Amino acid sequence: MNNGRIVYIDEDPDDIVYFQDFVDGHFSLETIQVVNESELSDIVDDILNSPPDAVITDFMLNEKATVGFNGQALIELLQERNKHIPCFLLTSHAPDALEATHDARLVQAKAVMMGEDNLKSLFRSQIAKVIEDHRVKLSRAEEELESLLAIMNNELTAQQRKRIIELDNYIEEHGMTSHALPEELKEERSIKLLTELISQVDQLLSREEKK
Repeated sequence: MNNGRIVYIDEDPDDIVYFQDFVDGHFSLETIQVVNESELSDIVDDILNSPPDAVITDFMLNEKATVGFNGQALIELLQERNKHIPCFLLTSHAPDALEATHDARLVQAKAVMMGEDNLKSLFRSQIAKVIEDHRVKLSRAEEELESLLAIMNNELTAQQRKRIIELDNYIEEHGMTSHALPEELKEERSIKLLTELISQVDQLLSREEKK
């Protein structure tokens, strides 16, 4: 059974072998070994050029390789370019990983892939469920956007116009090119983004004035 395609990143070749055994027969897999002086941006480029259904990375990528980043930094840069890509952070240093991560739900004990069969099965099911939920949500967004764009522009309600912009933004957050929007709706989206930017600037200025 193939539940999706995973990219796994680790600096330890032994742990890469353990992970290969863990997913064997359940997912297709590409592995990336971090070595001395590996560049974070290059690794992220390699991942997104694939692209995978999920990314799983070791936390302590700098434990056996001389690099200036860890797994959390990798996930953060990756999600700057694909906000919704499913990610997991495997670790033997749970307190450090939990403190570093922006989302504690990403963290999983590395020992699970070498543990009892029921724990392995549970983690594999968790990965498969996250991948499937992500696929379904993205597919529904694309279908809904396509159906809304099929409506004549002058017949769209204000609520439908707003929904088109929301869906287009959501799809673009995946690093994907969304459907071509009518020029009028592009202008509306630009105004919305500009309004949000001005609001953020106002908040920053307000904080500075209070200091």
